[in-house]
Amino acid sequence: MRNRALLVLLLVVAGACTQVPVEDTVTIAPSADDDTMTVAVTSEFLMSPKHDLARERVEAARAAAMSGTDPWSVRFSRLTTPIEERHTIEKYRGTLASATHAVRIPSDDLQQLLSDTNITVDVVRGDGWRELRLYPGSGGRATREQQQELEATIQAWSRSVTRYFTAMHHLYDYLDAHPQRAQPLFAAFLEEKGPDGIIPAVTEEEQPLLDAVQKSMEEITTRMDTEEGTTAVFELTDLVFNPFPGRFVIKVPTDVLANEGFTQKGSEVTIEPVDLFASLKGLEGRWISPDPLAAALREEQVTSQQMAQAERKSTAVVSSSEVTRAIREQLVRPRSYVVRWRS
Repeated sequence: MRNRALLVLLLVVAGACTQVPVEDTVTIAPSADDDTMTVAVTSEFLMSPKHDLARERVEAARAAAMSGTDPWSVRFSRLTTPIEERHTIEKYRGTLASATHAVRIPSDDLQQLLSDTNITVDVVRGDGWRELRLYPGSGGRATREQQQELEATIQAWSRSVTRYFTAMHHLYDYLDAHPQRAQPLFAAFLEEKGPDGIIPAVTEEEQPLLDAVQKSMEEITTRMDTEEGTTAVFELTDLVFNPFPGRFVIKVPTDVLANEGFTQKGSEVTIEPVDLFASLKGLEGRWISPDPLAAALREEQVTSQQMAQAERKSTAVVSSSEVTRAIREQLVRPRSYVVRWRS
């Protein structure tokens, strides 16, 4: 059985990942037969927003999609005559659930489609291969006020994460001096019952150490445990750090010969939105290991035996500004995305 803070964190993260009010996925599929590509943009709308901010956002986006005034409709309208074009919508009980706009265009027209973004497109042809290069400019799509808002949010997060790392450092310092107490202490932390059905007891010296870890994790879950807050932070982080207006998926028609910057799965490469919560996973092992917070963010089941047997690493965090720098490093996107495939 998981410790309550870990369980709450898992549920909050899982909810946050699915509660984006409007999600755009841009799929680019170069043709295997000629020098054209199909670009399809699917906008999915949250069906049952639970707070006013998300509800207003969804209603406005639905209205724009139906009237053809949303950003992607405007981008498609700038194209000269697409070779093929289709526009489909899906409704659920009369309410717009998703809208897809797709065109087939000459490969070199992709730059025209993205001309209002801070992205430079280059399509390169070679002997037996083709290559798509995407060069994002510096910064994202946020206003100065949004940048300042996110900076304040990151600093607040950094203070909470610093307190968590500090609490774990003190706990691991104690376990380094009392290694025989690792398994029962982790069992108490995770609320695991022994063969007798009882959670192992901790000493008066150990209880404050566990309480400090518990309190620091609860502080982090409290920051995440509001749908409105997680939605706003997720979208704000992506606006500030990501110049790509949506999730970009490149489906090449043959084998991928080279990949730079993208996440790859088979012949499909992806640029995911930027996520502040996911960036915390990237701090794993930097100051402490094993890291139960990172395990929770990965939705990974951990046991007291696994934690007790894992090699422990514990380094004191100098300041929250150090954590802020580390988080920002995780949020910065690559300077170029390149995929080459056999033609």
